[in-house]
Amino acid sequence: MNTDVRESIMVLDKARSFFDTGQHAALVEYLAGLPPVEIERSPTLALLFGIAHARMGRHPEGERWVGVSLELARQRGDRGVEARALNVKGAIALESGRVEDAAGFFMRALEEAKREGDHSTVGRCSNNLGIVANLRGDHGRAIGSYAMALAAFDQAGLPRGVAETRHNLAITYRDQGNLPKALEAADSAVEEAGAAGDRALAAQTRAGRAEIRTLSGDAPFGLREVELALGTHRELGDVVGEAEDLRVLAAALAALGETTQAEGTLLVVIARAEQHERPLLAAMARRDLAHLLRRLGRAAEATDVALTARAQFMQLGAAAEARKLDEFAAKPG
Repeated sequence: MNTDVRESIMVLDKARSFFDTGQHAALVEYLAGLPPVEIERSPTLALLFGIAHARMGRHPEGERWVGVSLELARQRGDRGVEARALNVKGAIALESGRVEDAAGFFMRALEEAKREGDHSTVGRCSNNLGIVANLRGDHGRAIGSYAMALAAFDQAGLPRGVAETRHNLAITYRDQGNLPKALEAADSAVEEAGAAGDRALAAQTRAGRAEIRTLSGDAPFGLREVELALGTHRELGDVVGEAEDLRVLAAALAALGETTQAEGTLLVVIARAEQHERPLLAAMARRDLAHLLRRLGRAAEATDVALTARAQFMQLGAAAEARKLDEFAAKPG
């Protein structure tokens, strides 16, 4: 093996190590320090660079590098990387609020991955299609997609994928109002994420469980859990994960009667969500703020905030959430 090949393998192994442990900020820093040509000639490095940028809230850079990866994969006939790049393009589109575009990318990627027998990418695509279905309020289809994802990840031997899917499954059960099943799925997600060794994902699953525990009436546990998640995301430099944690933190604070701090926290979440182009997070934070404002007797403000959140949910195709806010706005303060 010549020196250039050995060095390329070492670079790829180090990049994968950062990625597999959820160190996205460190991955961006590491790859940014390499000559651009080294990334531009490797579809896998370009893809990891794109994913890491997207996880840091830098969608334009993320899309650019995923595009580089996709073009290289097509040129080389690497259908495995091509399918994964299409899935990542869908994930970035979804996070940016382009839900129909996202669904199209996920379906194309799923078809390609099935042809290639790529179980890991089948799992990722199915998981993402479940997120889209849940966003649209089609909980039955979401649960079916998650079942397909879990089976594929089990075949691929990917505990990280299992953890992500169980985390999303918990969200669907939560949205259905089935808190016992949501907590069961959330507990499994935390356990699987710990086994996977991905610290960012472990924090994400903890925050998800914290929200369910808070909704179940155990706000002190929820507060402790989300503070642990928040500390990990801050340590990793994961600004998007931190913003998502802060929304859950606000819910726990509100449940404990710390309403002033909860309101301020939600305003921070909205600002950060808009800064990082996360319309779903912004809509959720505004929805939570509307409920808090009504609780505080500020009915007119609550209605205004709720209607803004409703418009955002409608743009995302989240008709079920929009209907709930219609009912909220129609009720007297």
